[in-house]
Amino acid sequence: MKAPLLIYGAGGLGRELLSLLNACSDFEVTGFVDDTVLKDTVVKGIKVLGGIEVIRKAAKPVNVILAFGDPAVKAARVNALAQYDVRYPVIIHPSAVLQDASAITIGVGSVICAGTVMTTDIIVGEHVLINLNCTVGHDSRIGSRASLMPGVHVGGEVVIGDEVLVGAGTTILNRLNLGARCKIGMGSVVIRDIESGDVVAGVPARRIKSEK
Repeated sequence: MKAPLLIYGAGGLGRELLSLLNACSDFEVTGFVDDTVLKDTVVKGIKVLGGIEVIRKAAKPVNVILAFGDPAVKAARVNALAQYDVRYPVIIHPSAVLQDASAITIGVGSVICAGTVMTTDIIVGEHVLINLNCTVGHDSRIGSRASLMPGVHVGGEVVIGDEVLVGAGTTILNRLNLGARCKIGMGSVVIRDIESGDVVAGVPARRIKSEK
């Protein structure tokens, strides 16, 4: 029997996660939760049950997956629900490849999408999104609430800090350190360390501004 689960966020990523969950056998989506969409709106056949109060009032424990690509938004929602008995399962699409699964650690609430390949000795934090067709090399570390958009390639021994946003099609070379809360524009090639809070883009990636 499938366990019931709520998707928090009824936007585009929420619809994508619904399709991902439909490809898995462990959970049944019983509703969307969204603070900006009208209650009883139907999204892909699933009702929006209301805002965050739905999770707060639900019989506990309640399974929830966050459907927000923005790391700061994810952090805010996690903090808002911290005092409640919320369980955040790990969701992995059946087509994702974990080459050495016993040597890969994935934190609660993280989502690994279709076509992603992860090799060995990798640590993924909590509430991380690794989107479609990404690759993650050996001995890499991805911090909590980070988001890797589609087609990101992470080399070996890379350290990605908490709440980092990596744009689609970005390549990160080996042995680099990406500081917390930095943002990388889509299609960038990262060849040097990035400081916390920096916004970078380009080939090679260069700092545009700092949001420290």
